[in-house]
Amino acid sequence: MSVRRFLGSNSRDAMRLVRAALGDDALILSNRRVEEGVEILAMADDEHGRLTQTPVATQAPPASTNAVPASASTRTHPHAETSPSAPLTSPAAAVPEMDFAALSQRLLGEMQDMRALLNRQEESSAAVSSAPNITDRLRHRLWAAGIGPRLAAELLTTLPPELDDLEADEAELQAWLKRQLASRLLVPEEGAELLDDGGVIALVGPTGIGKTTTTAKLAARYVMRHGSEGVVLVTTDSYRVGAHEQLRIYARLLGVEVHALDAETSLESWLAQLGDKRLVIIDTVGMSQRDQRLVKQVAQLGGGGERVRLLLLLNAASHGDTLEDVIATYRRAAQAVDSRLIDCILTKSDEAARLGPLLDTVIRHGLRLHYVSHGQRVPEDLSLADARELVDLALDVDGDSPFALGADDLEGLPKGGQGLQSLSRGLLGQGRSLAVAWTSLREYLPGFALLEDAWEIAASPGPAQQSGVSALQEQVSHLARQQARASGGQVMLWGPSRVSGCDWPSPIQALDPRGRLLALSWQYHMLPAGQDQRLGWTGDHLGIDRHLLAQCPDIPALEWLCAWQLPWLTAVKGSRRVAYEGERRSLSQLAGLARDKGTFACRAKGRHAVAELTNLAVEMPTMRREAPASILSAMAWFCRLTDADSGQELGRRYWLSSDQDDNQARELLLMELAHVDLPSLTRLAWQRLGEAGFSRCDSSLRLMLAGGLAAVAMRLDQDDDAWAMDVRSQLLSMQGGKAQRKPKPLLEALLHLFTARDVFRQMGRSGQRTFGG
Repeated sequence: MSVRRFLGSNSRDAMRLVRAALGDDALILSNRRVEEGVEILAMADDEHGRLTQTPVATQAPPASTNAVPASASTRTHPHAETSPSAPLTSPAAAVPEMDFAALSQRLLGEMQDMRALLNRQEESSAAVSSAPNITDRLRHRLWAAGIGPRLAAELLTTLPPELDDLEADEAELQAWLKRQLASRLLVPEEGAELLDDGGVIALVGPTGIGKTTTTAKLAARYVMRHGSEGVVLVTTDSYRVGAHEQLRIYARLLGVEVHALDAETSLESWLAQLGDKRLVIIDTVGMSQRDQRLVKQVAQLGGGGERVRLLLLLNAASHGDTLEDVIATYRRAAQAVDSRLIDCILTKSDEAARLGPLLDTVIRHGLRLHYVSHGQRVPEDLSLADARELVDLALDVDGDSPFALGADDLEGLPKGGQGLQSLSRGLLGQGRSLAVAWTSLREYLPGFALLEDAWEIAASPGPAQQSGVSALQEQVSHLARQQARASGGQVMLWGPSRVSGCDWPSPIQALDPRGRLLALSWQYHMLPAGQDQRLGWTGDHLGIDRHLLAQCPDIPALEWLCAWQLPWLTAVKGSRRVAYEGERRSLSQLAGLARDKGTFACRAKGRHAVAELTNLAVEMPTMRREAPASILSAMAWFCRLTDADSGQELGRRYWLSSDQDDNQARELLLMELAHVDLPSLTRLAWQRLGEAGFSRCDSSLRLMLAGGLAAVAMRLDQDDDAWAMDVRSQLLSMQGGKAQRKPKPLLEALLHLFTARDVFRQMGRSGQRTFGG
């Protein structure tokens, strides 16, 4: 007997696994909710048939020569084939005597098989219940690396449903975990150097952390890039014997100036004398975070009239609690004198057994990590901070830490991390998740930055809104041209001219060659008059080479498309009449004559679907008063759309397309299916913007925002790339509970994202720093 266990986050996911493994005719033995989701026990139908098949009767005992042969089979399973019966020669044919001993033996065997099945199920359930789930496994991995429970819980609340499966690939889980940590670790942009900005930098931190050596390393990096003329070193360490001399030795080797400043002397006069220097690096006296003189030291650094940039040095080998205390105390000291502490350097990384505690603390406090020091050599042992490299080092550790809970210790914790989740769902934790999602959208989604600008303009006075729309539209077109050149073309998705319940036509959206929305949109009234003129404009100004139309274009537009031999596809109704073999017939009447073009997986109406496609070559007569009628060749497409999970039919669809290439037309219709709900989603975004305070906003600007937000939400629903999966989980986790992967919840989450950013900005510097400006 072969009973298999399938586990999914919900019933659909579990049933999809059953069908993939056992086919559509699988027999479901049980279906129940468990800690990890939904558990289904199932077996193949043919296996069930063998188990329930009644044994063939053994040969009857000898009878008299007048006995009549009996039926050769006694199989009773409804799906079993029936053996042909022997002809009866007499109505009084004798029935053979049943071999009850053989039957009893067979029944006993089946009962033993069933008992073994139940035992295996119990053992399997016990093994599964004792094995840690995905969340527990990832939590243990983070804790073993030194990542604390608060940050670990914050990360795991955004675990995508696609990965929350017992069969999830370990490499994929590890990659996801590293992405989450790296995206939260603030480091300078690639190639950016803190030293290139110049100014006055003061290195602060506890005693013995390596400030003097780091000062020399920073100076050496600057000299190697810009020469020795523009940099000067200053030391305020008058307590440590030989501290001045050590820095003088480094300065002499580098050929730079060095000045010793008494701890009681103000920096103001010194900085005035050094006004011609591009970079001033101050090596301060080491001071414990418990030292009462700490505030005075920081006040002295900020008293020079010029803003001094504080650079906190953190010892990678320190315990997490110590790091927490150092950062919190130094930050409070900076705030007490109206200064800021947002930059840091990691020292002694070569002495740390685990980097997790330091990364955890830096991430939670939102510090920007500039450099990593990993030895005593000047300047070799100082490198720019690389988030991915540091996270790799932090997570790729061998063995468990004796100071972290082990896998066996997870049993007493609340399943799913609800108890720990409450510790990390505060304002800062949510802010980090918002910031990560925001950064990814900027990086991977062309046009999102312009959507940010539109949101900003919508909050400005009326006249500024109108001028802002025109400027934004120019930027949208410019970006579209860049994208078309970079990707070798683009698809234009023409929305319907009328949207139910609205007094505006749906915006026109750009898709990349793979059919992914770019958050770049235009409005009909901003384009030339006439469909053929608009089509020509998109080709000349935007590089559009394919067209998806929500409704059949007029005759001039069709003739333009055919003349330029551009691939096109338009959605039509089944009642649409075309010419076939000299007769005008509706598409619904022609569906039975179409040729099979295959079955394709797609995503439609926010769900996984299957499209069964057929097509048929037809003709489209054109009737124009000013010109004789002509015939345009086209391809009619027919689709039966079903839900991939339930098999339920979702509807029938019809299209007309150019007849040059079936493969191109099929790609276009799958794109159209994926975005069929975009107009209604845009309408919802329009309504939500009104509720959010944009009801009096310029209508063109409001529609630009609505179309852009709807496009981003649908792109996130459609895209299966890793970045999109991460952003989906981050946005939906902020909505509370386990929201489904559908465009509408994602739209609501995007509105929450924009609104939350406004709230953070109103909170002042902390919010601005969280969102990078």
